[in-house]
Amino acid sequence: MAELKLNDLPVMNEVDFTDNDRFVIVDDGKARAMTKLVFQSWLTANVKGEKGEQGAAGGDGRNGANGKDGLNGKDGLSAYQVAVQNGFVGTQSQWLLSLKGAQGNNGVDGSNGWSPNFRVVARGEDSVLQLYDWIGGTGTKPTTTGYLSGTGIISNILNAENIRGLRGIQGIQGEQGEQGETGKAGKSASSISSISYNDDLSILVTNTDETTVTSSLPPKKQGWGTYKDNQYTDISPMNIAVTTEQVLPNNATVKLENLPTNITTFYDPVLQKYLLIDSNGYYNVRVRFKVIASAATGIINLSMSKATTDTPFSEDKTLRGDNKIQEVIFNAMIYSDTALSSNGLTIRLKTFEREISIYNIEVTVAKIM
Repeated sequence: MAELKLNDLPVMNEVDFTDNDRFVIVDDGKARAMTKLVFQSWLTANVKGEKGEQGAAGGDGRNGANGKDGLNGKDGLSAYQVAVQNGFVGTQSQWLLSLKGAQGNNGVDGSNGWSPNFRVVARGEDSVLQLYDWIGGTGTKPTTTGYLSGTGIISNILNAENIRGLRGIQGIQGEQGEQGETGKAGKSASSISSISYNDDLSILVTNTDETTVTSSLPPKKQGWGTYKDNQYTDISPMNIAVTTEQVLPNNATVKLENLPTNITTFYDPVLQKYLLIDSNGYYNVRVRFKVIASAATGIINLSMSKATTDTPFSEDKTLRGDNKIQEVIFNAMIYSDTALSSNGLTIRLKTFEREISIYNIEVTVAKIM
């Protein structure tokens, strides 16, 4: 057999190498044939190159088309159907009635409400409503009292609402009635024999036939009221410190009154104001109290004000230092004006160089004219 040299063999191009061609493999002096496919499989499994660099990222792909809407779900069960599935037996109306709870117990009865009790009182020529009591209720009784105003119940009668209406116009004269029957013959006329005044200032007319006629009482323009305090006594007096001014207290527990027509009182103990309502009236105001005994002399001042800069009365008195109880009296003549009529009169007591202790406080207001 002739010797073959590899360099003498012709070179086969890639296009000439088909799947039916064979490789001749000489291994340890032995020659074997290998197909193209077996050779390619061996190359793939055993011959690998170095890992290449990562390629550039590709561009974003286009958005896909929207998917079709899904099918509608099945309707759920109603509450009644669920109740039937869980064992309820009956119609839907019966099921609805079964949801109603049992009737509860009756609640406890409430207390009866209190009703205000009003009365009409005079304020000069005006008329106002006074709430003076509560009636008809149970439980705690309200304590509110006072006078009715446009904003509710107030304590000051001067600011109460006037409920007295204006005088109406005169009505149309009625038609003349039919003439009455002729009366019986009267007694012979008599004349007035005398005119006199009774003790109550009514007029007594005496005729010649001894018949009498008494007039109605005239309106009272004058009157008085005395108001006594009982909260401060000789055992428990009111102490006023040195150089101190304060309102003279008076709870008017003892009250004596003989008042003018249409006047209900001269004093409001809640406001501690004396009510001189007639804006053109003259009043006498007397203040009296006792001072506990002391060895020191001193001066006190009593003033009367009407809630303005004007002080209608102010007077100083000297206290003795003889260790004896001293009664002190102040007398004031007051002309009431619009401010005093509206604001009321406030009485104040002021000390100077010594402390004082007072009791038996008494104030008398008299309308003179």
